[in-house]
Amino acid sequence: MALVIPWPSVRQALIRQLRSNLVLEDQLPGEWSEGFAPKGTAFPRGILQLHYAPALYDWTGVVNILGVDVLIFSKTAGEAASLFQSAYTTLQDQRLTVTGQTSLSCRFSSSISLQDVDAEGKPIFEVGGVLEVRVAQSNPALMSLIFTADSDIA
Repeated sequence: MALVIPWPSVRQALIRQLRSNLVLEDQLPGEWSEGFAPKGTAFPRGILQLHYAPALYDWTGVVNILGVDVLIFSKTAGEAASLFQSAYTTLQDQRLTVTGQTSLSCRFSSSISLQDVDAEGKPIFEVGGVLEVRVAQSNPALMSLIFTADSDIA
């Protein structure tokens, strides 16, 4: 089995998991985007962004540790916090279905809370966290074991 780039499959699994929460989906008219939302996207909206992705290799294959920023952008702080709480409970400790990989863990490791202003000078609240997703890929190799055995037959 060839190793695969983990981020596209992990991103797809995260979005699938987030969309499975129908209450969150209904309250997020701006949907989920990667990295940034296109101009004119409705508020509130969600952003997923790959933050880091080191790979750990051993004799079985590779374990990728992906740090993903999960952020909710809203016009009010309360709405941003409430929607992020819903995203948090949807993703925390979930077993993701990741194509070509085995989901090992999915946990938030830190929080993010920022405030910005839009083009009109009105506040935009960003609430979220860094989600750490661990996935494994096996890289089996054909090996042989040679040994000698003696036996006495009576």
